[in-house]
This record gives sequence, C-alpha cells and structure tokens, in this order.
Amino acid sequence: VTVGDGVGQVAEVDLAALASAIEIAHDIYSNRESKTQLQLDNATTELDNAITKFQGKVIVAGDTTALTTSISSALNLHQTAFEGSLVGQYIIGSKTILKSALDAAQIVLDAASSKTAQQLEAAKVELDQAILTFQSSKVAELDGLQNITLSVSETDTSNHVALENGESLIVISSNGTVTTEIEYYNGQIKVTGNAASEANLITVQVIKDGQVIKTGSFTVTVVAPSSLMSKEITNLDFSTVSGTQAKLISKPVTIDDFTGNRKEFSIVIGQDEIKVYVDWALSKDFPKGEAMGSVVESHIQQHYLDKGGVSALMSRPISAFGFGDTFQISAFQPDSTSSFKLEGKDWSYFFDQQTAQGTDADTSRNRTFTVSDGTNLATIKLTSRYSTIDQLVTRINTNLKNANVEAIAETVSQTQFKITPTTANGVVIIDGDNKAEFFGE
Repeated sequence: VTVGDGVGQVAEVDLAALASAIEIAHDIYSNRESKTQLQLDNATTELDNAITKFQGKVIVAGDTTALTTSISSALNLHQTAFEGSLVGQYIIGSKTILKSALDAAQIVLDAASSKTAQQLEAAKVELDQAILTFQSSKVAELDGLQNITLSVSETDTSNHVALENGESLIVISSNGTVTTEIEYYNGQIKVTGNAASEANLITVQVIKDGQVIKTGSFTVTVVAPSSLMSKEITNLDFSTVSGTQAKLISKPVTIDDFTGNRKEFSIVIGQDEIKVYVDWALSKDFPKGEAMGSVVESHIQQHYLDKGGVSALMSRPISAFGFGDTFQISAFQPDSTSSFKLEGKDWSYFFDQQTAQGTDADTSRNRTFTVSDGTNLATIKLTSRYSTIDQLVTRINTNLKNANVEAIAETVSQTQFKITPTTANGVVIIDGDNKAEFFGE
C-alpha cells in the first residue's frame, strides 16, 4: 500500500500508525520469554486492531449511484429539449454546453473504479450545475404586452419592455399593414396603422449575446373609421377673378409728324386734369404707338412733378405706355374706384371711348366649408382653380394639418373625395357656408 489520495492508497499518518503498531508488537515478540501470556495476548489484540483500523483507512472507489442519476437526468433533458426562439425552447447553443458537461461526467463514471467518493461527488456537482444553467436558458415569456386596436394613420405606444444591460429588442410585424418602431432608450414599442386589416401578430424578442432570451407577442387590429363622402365635384374652378384697372387703348397711330397739326386732350382723374399735346415729329426710333405713349407719359410725369415734386411723381395714380402702333393709358388702382375720363378737342382723334372704369375682384366662385374633429376646426377656403381632384385633396389636407384636425382627405375618383378620422373613435363634422355644395346634409 502506498501513500496518496487515490483508490487503494492511504494517508501517510495512517501508514505510520500501522508501522508503529507493528514495531511495538515486534518488540514484545522479541522479548516473549519474559512476557506473560496475558501480555502476549494483549499485544496480539493491539496489532490486530491496528491492522483493522489501517484497512479501514485504505481509500476505496466511491458510490456511483448519485452520479449515475444525474447523468441520466442530464441525458434525458438533452434528448427532449429543443433549441429555438419560442417560449419554452432553449437558447441556441445551450444544448452543446450541456452535452460537454454530460460527456465530462460520463468520463468520470466510466473510470469509477479508480475514482474516490469525493471525485464522484465533484463530477456530480459540476453536472448538476450545468443542468441548472441549461434549465435557466429557456426562452422566457414576456408578460404585460397588450393587444391594440387603432385606426389608419394612428400611432400607439402603450407597449414597452424593460431592458437590462446588454439586452436589445427586435419587433417583427406579420404584414405591412402595421409599421413598428422601437425607442431603444426605454424599450417603448411604437406601432402605426397603415391600412385597415384584421389582427396582425407582432412578435417581440429580447436579444442578449446574439440569442433570443425572451419573447412575446401582441396583436394590432387596424380599423377604418367611417368616412364622409363628398358629392360629385365637376367644377374645380373656385378662383378669384382679379379686379381690373381703368384703362383705355388708343386707335392705331397713323402719322409720326404732328408739326403744324397739333393735337391736344386732357386726362381727368380725381381732382387732376393732365394736359396732353403733341405738335412735333415723333421719334422714328420706335413704333408710332410707343413713341406717342412716351409723349403722354412725359406729360403725366411733368404734371405730377410740377404739382408736388418727386413725392407726387412717385405716387401718381396713372401712367401711359405704347406698344406697336397703339398706346394705353392705365390707372394703377385695380378696382371699381379706379376711373378717369378724357376731355379736350382731340381726344376722339386718338380714342374711341372717352371714359375708363376699373372693376372689383370677383369672388363669386370662392367656396368655404369647415372640418372639425370635435376639438380642432379647420376652415377650408377654396380660392383657386384646381386641375384635378388630387390637387383639391392636397389643399384640404394642408388646412387639416395646419389646424391639427385629426382627419385626412383622400381621393375616391376623378370627381369625388372623402374625409376620414385618423383615430379609432374619431369623428368628422362638416359645416360652413358652402357645406351643402360638397356634402349631403
């Protein structure tokens, strides 16, 4: 028997104790002639006891029952477990780790005849820990996710997942009728309805070290709120006809030299009477009408310059200019207050008409209605001509957005549109002066 901590070995102290007992017994035996029978019997008993005690100190192979049970449990767990990203499955790669621990324990068991109880126990403890680690690697279920119902274009942020260090979030939508976004700083899940649809499954996964460790799901139902359909709109011209200036266009100017043939007339505008005359040859650098227009404009400018200097000149209410063989006198003010007349002996030489009158802007084609969501109100004022119903819808949506009205206008056909709430329980209220022209009662 050798000294050591392996099977069949003993501790050095135990071997020394046996050697000491043998030495004592040997001494008594060597002096047996002087020993009584009782002393010899006692020495024999002491040596037998020392031998028995020593034999009990020899290290024997340990009991494999506990290790065998653990190996059986680990093997069954490994064979029945499935890796994946679903709840109850195990993180991908975890079976490989368990198998390594299982193989190591099996090696110890196969050499059990040379393994002490402590070695067998250590192998069991290590395998049991591997089993616990494997069991904790199950993909856990995320609790607290709520099913959602929202309308087209509405956004919901009621679901969120608390993330720990090293964790990230993946959200997967079952189809394109729902858009998902993640606020990574707090795990908030934002979903937006793109189109009406039945319940869409949204899968949520928590990732750590590249593996799914938690998963859950919720549904998003996108509903289409009731819409208000417009009437058939066949005329898209809602434009304002601008006011006009008072103006007179001359007859064609047929001569370019008024020497000895003086022509004169007056322009009366408000309290001003502007004298105009020509008794010289017109410039031949320009057409006759342009040249005569310059003559009239020169008289107008001189009149106001004489009247009030540069200030009066710059604020004059009328001007003249020529083009081709005619010239034009125009007031600047573009409405019905704009007017002037011609006087003097030769006004009819140049013009067919003696008076000029401006007109006011015509807003009779303008249309107005209002759209409300019960909280905010948008006034839709149409003052332009639209080429298509799409252009009209764009204009309406601009007004709705600017007024924060939770509704959207959409083209239905080339002559029709609809207005729809953008929240699940939203309403649309139409009113205004021309409501009846666009919508039914």
